[in-house]
Amino acid sequence: MKFLPRERQFWIYQGAAMAFVVMVTLLSALLFGRLDANTLASTLAWMPAYTLAVLGFRWLYLKRRWTDLPMGRLVPVVIGYSSLSGFAVMAAVATMVMPFFWQQISASRADFNTLDFLARNILGNGLQAQLFIGAWAFVYVSAAAAQRAREGELQNLRLQMSLKAAQLSSLANQLNPHFLFNTLNNIRFMIHEDGSRADAMIVALSDLLRYSLESSQHGKARLSQELSVVEAYISIMRTQMEDRLDFRLGVPGSIHSCLFPPMVLQLLLENAIKHGLEQLPRGGMISVVGEDRGDTLLFRVINDTPLSPAKTKPGLGLGLPNIEHRLRLLYGDRATLETQQTAGRFQVELSLPKEFAS
Repeated sequence: MKFLPRERQFWIYQGAAMAFVVMVTLLSALLFGRLDANTLASTLAWMPAYTLAVLGFRWLYLKRRWTDLPMGRLVPVVIGYSSLSGFAVMAAVATMVMPFFWQQISASRADFNTLDFLARNILGNGLQAQLFIGAWAFVYVSAAAAQRAREGELQNLRLQMSLKAAQLSSLANQLNPHFLFNTLNNIRFMIHEDGSRADAMIVALSDLLRYSLESSQHGKARLSQELSVVEAYISIMRTQMEDRLDFRLGVPGSIHSCLFPPMVLQLLLENAIKHGLEQLPRGGMISVVGEDRGDTLLFRVINDTPLSPAKTKPGLGLGLPNIEHRLRLLYGDRATLETQQTAGRFQVELSLPKEFAS
């Protein structure tokens, strides 16, 4: 703990406080007709002594961890310190100034008594110094408490942002391991049957994995990037499901530059395939439709499901809960995710604020 603070702002406030006290002292002396060389010299000598006294309080306040004291115990500490330091300051001022004016002081009265004069001077002026030091101490305590509160809020915000970033990163990286396993297995078999298709699957899987890793560092990406990954994902799933997958995409080009939570459409499609089309022997249709609603974007993902609701479990697993969690982290109450189940059809409707990349 340094005795002399290095903060420029501290010295600005300290200089302003000393200037105020000196002005009050000189004004009082001028009004009561006591402004002379002795008063000026005492005022100048008082400034460094007062500064050392308040810096001493600051040093003890931080070094002795008076910051942890409850207010009921801190107030007596401040009063006690200001009383002792106030008398010490005036004793130091008297020691520095009075030798130069002693002859003039002692000759001012015929019945001059040295001990009586020193006692009255140090005690009387010490009470005034005590008041100034105590006021400074209470102002400093209040300012330090406010600063600690601000730092605590900033630290809390940093922790919340770090947690939010970690959660978003974790959620964005939650690719279904079964999907990866099945894709790699299909690539292994495809290599011996159709090398060009195997190569295309490797490229699509590479694009999907790269986007997943890169997007985990950012909460949002361009919609055009998300749609490219959707195409890569669908190309892989077409290889696995062949004619059982009928995919239709209808997103206007005017919103391709908007920001979108990465991997959300891929998760919705994965959810639709796992809990919908894979339950149908002949497969079915999935459509993704996007609309510009002014200040918001609306997306609908619609997929075929078995006619009997008992045979399908839409929304289970990581899919929809993952997306709902990410939307709350990114948009709060400004985004919604709603589902609708009808006979043979399941729909997810996603609404989020329209934002553009800066």
